[in-house]
Amino acid sequence: MELEDLKQAWNQEDTKQPITPAIMELIHQRSKGPIARLQNAYRRQMAAVAVLMSTVMVIHAKNVESVSSHLLFWTYVGFCLLMIAALFRNYRLTRKMERMDETVKNTLEQHVTMLEQRMKWQSIVARVVIIFFILLLEVIPLYQHVRMLATWHSLPPVVRFSSYAAYLVFQYYLSRAITQKKFGKHLDHLKNLLNEMK
Repeated sequence: MELEDLKQAWNQEDTKQPITPAIMELIHQRSKGPIARLQNAYRRQMAAVAVLMSTVMVIHAKNVESVSSHLLFWTYVGFCLLMIAALFRNYRLTRKMERMDETVKNTLEQHVTMLEQRMKWQSIVARVVIIFFILLLEVIPLYQHVRMLATWHSLPPVVRFSSYAAYLVFQYYLSRAITQKKFGKHLDHLKNLLNEMK
């Protein structure tokens, strides 16, 4: 009876053995693997933010006329640079993950968890910066006339604050959907593959 159990255990080991390399191959595929797709998503996002920042800088650089408008302008530029830096950190982490093999599965799982936590913190920081930017838009005209804000402040406060609220709600749901589409689904796929290795 013990011999039968031993044979059965041996057969199960044999069937389990090839799964890990096959899963690791799926994880590390150069073009279709979840790590490669995450890298591409981070690269595209960095490029998109850099292009948007550069475009706004070129268009509005001539309209920067006072300390207050400088504050608005450089807050926006700083936010974009912060986003690029955060995306680059995530991109570098995926490069590390790309070079790992099945012997460091636990480390891969830790990196996936780290990327998920960073995504959450980045969305929180983005909302805080947007609220700060809204406060600047409202406070600056109380102390100094800024030509580019004059039209906006000629609108009734109800319209302005309703617009801010609508924008925050829209940004919340849109950013969640975009984050899930660009990054979340690849992280979920990676987690599922890693779970299959257990």
